Amino acid sequence: MITGMLCDLDGVVYRAHEACEGAVEALADARDAGVRILYLTNNASRTPQEVADQLSDLGVQAGPEDVLTASQVAAAVLQEQRADLLDDGHVLAVGGPGVADALREAGFSTLTPHEVADAARRGETPAIGAVVQGYGPQVGVADLTEAAYALRSGADWIATNDDATLPTERGQAPGNGSLVAAVAHATGATPLVVGKPHAPAYHAALDRLGTSPEDTLMVGDRLETDIAGAGATGLRSALVLTGVSTRAEAREAPEGQRPDRVAETMLDLTDLWRTT
Repeated sequence: MITGMLCDLDGVVYRAHEACEGAVEALADARDAGVRILYLTNNASRTPQEVADQLSDLGVQAGPEDVLTASQVAAAVLQEQRADLLDDGHVLAVGGPGVADALREAGFSTLTPHEVADAARRGETPAIGAVVQGYGPQVGVADLTEAAYALRSGADWIATNDDATLPTERGQAPGNGSLVAAVAHATGATPLVVGKPHAPAYHAALDRLGTSPEDTLMVGDRLETDIAGAGATGLRSALVLTGVSTRAEAREAPEGQRPDRVAETMLDLTDLWRTT
């Protein structure tokens, strides 16, 4: 029996604005059985409150404390590595509102690329100690340019995630990994990536849940992110077929990306938290 569950969102709990089949019912059943649930998402553009509001609208019991975004993981890692910036320095927040929000919640002084560009035009370019880059639908060349300037001036670089694509209603759009690759190509720098499938996201999630890896289940829909990261950090994993990866892909996947379970929907996983 599991005591904790890390749950991906897009393709697992919902697709766009619709709940995935069986997800709402399965999550309610797991919560009733005493399972601690944390929604772990690579989506760095939204705040935990915005994510929790969407879940609540779908009928899922959730508050902002039940959501861990890659932006929050990045802010926590930056706290550990550059605590000096909490007292003196600025962090360039590239991405949607969730990036700057997480950094401010962690105590950092943040600047947007637009603010830095305006200051530079006045001859007042501020010193940037670190760049945290996440996805945002409005991120453009000007934002990436300011990130490149800061990195060439010696700033540290954390990327919330390196997903090459982002699922949309029209198909796969360029994701944060593609934008990070553009900055890397321009600067020759390499970021520290913290979101799934990288270890910092899973370690932060387990700390939040207070559960052990062997008693925690990662439920996801992508073999190369959700499942691969879970296996590398010792978590049990389940692939649900309501999102991207298929059963055939799971059978043919390399060992590090093979889930412990494959389920049509989350309702097929109730035996992991109930004995009857």
